[in-house]
Amino acid sequence: MHEHILSSFNHSLDKLRGDVLAMASMARKNLASAMRGLLERDTDLCNAAIAADQDVNELEKSVDKHGMQILVKFQPTAHDLRQVMGTIRVANNLERIADQASSIAKRARIINNLPEFPEVKLIQPVYSLCDRNLDLSLQAFLNADPEAAAAARLLDKELDAAEKALDRQIITVMESQHAELEGYIHLIFVARFLERVGDHAKNICEDTIFIERAEDIRFSKDKRAEVTAAATAPQ
Repeated sequence: MHEHILSSFNHSLDKLRGDVLAMASMARKNLASAMRGLLERDTDLCNAAIAADQDVNELEKSVDKHGMQILVKFQPTAHDLRQVMGTIRVANNLERIADQASSIAKRARIINNLPEFPEVKLIQPVYSLCDRNLDLSLQAFLNADPEAAAAARLLDKELDAAEKALDRQIITVMESQHAELEGYIHLIFVARFLERVGDHAKNICEDTIFIERAEDIRFSKDKRAEVTAAATAPQ
């Protein structure tokens, strides 16, 4: 690119990244509000997370539109092209994370209307792992650090294991209870939504690696081997 075109491209890319970082802040805030709404039985926080989901959706539409304009106007190649495409993909994952936060908030509202049960607190460690993974994934993207992204991506296994362990705990409690089970069922769904947030955080790591290394590891042999190993591992 000529110097003035490069300057204009960089300005447009900075705006695109700025919008995505705003999305990241909003999505994390929504998730935190939903989880605080659950753990503190604060339905107002749940309602705030649900309402704010629309703001994230609108910002993603803006990112999509602006990203397409950059592609058409500048026709970038190599790393510049990957930056635009990868950033759009990160925005899509952030929109999905906000959707999961809204889903958590809706389940939390129902739980808050039911009699209290102590097992709700068991979700906190799962959320802590989820939030850690999301934070590290976003930092890797922000810093254009593929090594940090690769390391953060591997942490998803720990979150998956925590979600499955909680699942087993809650089912054991349900089997021993003769009271209402509705709250426990909603709590299991909350854990699954957190696990899905972790999946999107892992996707952001993969997007960062794609941008910086031109490697698409989403369907790599290593990943298939991980799946096979997990399927054959003793339970």
